[in-house]
Amino acid sequence: MKEDKPTLGFLLSRASNSMAANMNSTLKKKGIDLPHSQFVVLRCLFFNDGLSQLEIAKLLSKDAAAIKRTVDNLEQKGLVIRTQVRTLKNSICVTNEGHELMPRVLTIAQEVTDKALQGIDDEYKTLLWDMLNKIYENLENQ
Repeated sequence: MKEDKPTLGFLLSRASNSMAANMNSTLKKKGIDLPHSQFVVLRCLFFNDGLSQLEIAKLLSKDAAAIKRTVDNLEQKGLVIRTQVRTLKNSICVTNEGHELMPRVLTIAQEVTDKALQGIDDEYKTLLWDMLNKIYENLENQ
C-alpha cells in the first residue's frame, strides 16, 4: 500500500537533515572545519557562555554523551575550553578563537537559512516559527 502523504516527523527530519548538510557543505567550501553538530553547540555557547554539558544537552534536546563528544571536538579545535567549577561539573566557555570565528559562521548560517526560506512570505516564516515552537511545547510539556 502506498503512503498518502509523508508524516510530520519525516518532513521535519528531512528538512533538518537537508539544512545540516547544506550548512556542512557551505562551511567546508569556505574552508571552515565545523560540522553542523559542532556549530549548534558552539552557537549555543556563543550566546550563553559558561554552560555545563548537561545544560547544553537540555537546551538542544540532545543526549548528554553526544554533547560531551562534541565539546571534546570543539576543545581539540581550540574553540571552547572547560573550566571545573565544582566536582563533577564543568563550565564550558568559548575561546577567543571561537569568538573570532562565530560572526563569520553566523553569517553563513543566515545565508543557508535565507536559501532554505526563499520564496516564502514573511507572514508564513513567522507562522512556521510559531508552529514549530508550538509542536515542541506540546510534546515537551506532557
